Amino acid sequence: MRHLPLKNKKYFSPASLLLIFLILLLSGCIERQPIRGLAVNAIFGDRVLTDDLVTRLKVKYITTSSFQPFDRDFRVVAVATRQDRVLFRENLEPETPPLKWQAGRVYEVERYLYFPAIIDPFNPGMVSGLKVEFRIVLENGSGGEPIILYSRIIKLLPRPADSPDVVFMEGWKKVSRLPAGPGLPLSEYWTGERAVCLLKNTGRPAILMIKGRNYSDQVAVSLYLDEGLFDEFKLGPGEFRKIYPIGPFPTASDPELRLTIAVDRTIPLNKVYPDSAESSPVGLKIEKVYFR
Repeated sequence: MRHLPLKNKKYFSPASLLLIFLILLLSGCIERQPIRGLAVNAIFGDRVLTDDLVTRLKVKYITTSSFQPFDRDFRVVAVATRQDRVLFRENLEPETPPLKWQAGRVYEVERYLYFPAIIDPFNPGMVSGLKVEFRIVLENGSGGEPIILYSRIIKLLPRPADSPDVVFMEGWKKVSRLPAGPGLPLSEYWTGERAVCLLKNTGRPAILMIKGRNYSDQVAVSLYLDEGLFDEFKLGPGEFRKIYPIGPFPTASDPELRLTIAVDRTIPLNKVYPDSAESSPVGLKIEKVYFR
């Protein structure tokens, strides 16, 4: 996943830092924290949060003069859950890791987060939205209960009915498989050497996300928007996700945008699924092409 540029830690006088802390606390942007002298301010880039949404989160970790540096290593993680389902789990660590945090500092980080599609628009009980628990926690490698730094209940509304559709065109292999779990799709989409999608151009700035999995040892990937190359990268085995802010594009000349995913090697499908008799060459398994 492509991260936004990280910002360096900032230094403030004790009086300025206390004023920032009090303003944020009184405004409801932060909560009193379980770690003395540490507060967290978290702001989503979208005022209205929906399901099937890529949104930008900006977080500030604020330490006052009473903060005591950690004596063990932690990692910072953002987690969103709906009942027993984990919607996402993302690294939220700033450039300076928690083990090196000092008193009287502000550490900042920005990330793109993806709320998956969990609302059935045809279910009357869901049309008003669903409540999701969002937390920022400290975890350590030795296990134990995470330390909750920030927690709030988010109400996700259904994604807008006019959200742009993604149309799969030539170069795709649709594979029917038994789902690995409840709520998962009954079929998968795989690229060949080149696979094309059509994206509806809204004329506004948009976010493009491509999420999937590579089963080859290594593959070189090229992404084209219309006829222009806009990214190249190499993938090892495992999951991947790429997120790009793009546009706007004039709708008069480009009512639709043509996204092409090209790979430099393919493998037989039955190498991935030995129980399948299908030996068609496939490239990447694409779980989501998001454009909004």
